[in-house]
Amino acid sequence: MAVLARARPCPWRMTRAIRPSRRRRPPRSHRISQGGWRNSCSSGPAEMTRSGMIGWPLALGLALGGGASAGPQSPETKDVPTFGVATELVYVRFHVERKKGYVDSLTREQIRVLEDGRPQTVALLETPSTRERTVAPDVTLALDVSSSVMDARLLDESLVKEVFLASLSQQARVALCAFGGALRCLTPPTRDADALMAGFEQAIDFSRQTRHEGTRLYASVADVCRRLDRTQKSQRAIVVFSDGLDNRGGKVGDAIRAANDADVRVYAVKLSQAFQATAPNRLGGGGFDQNRALYDYKKLDLDRLAAETGGRAYEPGSLDQKALAAILRSIATEITMENVAGYQPQGAPTGQKHRVKVELVDRSLGAIHDGERTLLR
Repeated sequence: MAVLARARPCPWRMTRAIRPSRRRRPPRSHRISQGGWRNSCSSGPAEMTRSGMIGWPLALGLALGGGASAGPQSPETKDVPTFGVATELVYVRFHVERKKGYVDSLTREQIRVLEDGRPQTVALLETPSTRERTVAPDVTLALDVSSSVMDARLLDESLVKEVFLASLSQQARVALCAFGGALRCLTPPTRDADALMAGFEQAIDFSRQTRHEGTRLYASVADVCRRLDRTQKSQRAIVVFSDGLDNRGGKVGDAIRAANDADVRVYAVKLSQAFQATAPNRLGGGGFDQNRALYDYKKLDLDRLAAETGGRAYEPGSLDQKALAAILRSIATEITMENVAGYQPQGAPTGQKHRVKVELVDRSLGAIHDGERTLLR
């Protein structure tokens, strides 16, 4: 896999809120919508107006996907048989884990797909060893640009380019969204590292515009999931970087339902460093200790969001480059080592829930700890 060039130093590491000069202007913001990405995306109680430029601290983060479209039903006429509606495949994502890592190659005969306990015929199986995948990863990085995170100057965005993109497969695409008091999606799914870096600079501007407007965390995650283009087949994932302090009325349950409905895995990187005794933005008084106690309580919601969507939560003791690189590499590896099985469900849709599960025929191969989903059909 090609090694990407190093990005220039991150403005978030600077002590002054100054935007470094650029030889070219970054591309305009993009909006993510039901039909795809559009220019100037903003979501929240009000559309934010563009103002001055800023700088912040961040680094890291996909999502899109769906199935093939259903074909039309043949008209019913005399002496002409009636054909059922063509059914799109149902996809189930799973990992096969061994003691020292993941299994990267499987055959259809080595797995069993069950719907409500009934075996299904596997029509598609793509593994990490599949060269050209029809269901490729789409990852969205969702960055918390609220004051509590920005002021701590925590992350280094160059690692997204040098570690995260480099660790993903060549078919994977990465998008970038930012949220504070509102949601704005800045870079559509891409393999262009420079486009992502330009998106980070726009996140800096957006953080200034929404400063002290709170954190719209769970509603933003839900919005990103709902607006993904489900006509595209993909392994959807969102990587959220946040301190978890949602104060705009969002509900973690809403985010979980939206993610599961869109088949999105959520990975959460908890930015607890903003509440450590050594945090660069720490001020005297009792407010810091109160926020730390609130974080210790609220972070459980981020754990739940990750666990109930098939993702994983991370809480590093420190957010230096080494720790952050390890987290990004872990997330990229888990996304890359994912398997996708597809089958054609039997019978007409009834609007009821169905439980889908993948099992290993030979359990000596390893273990599947995920590989389950609830299907509404």
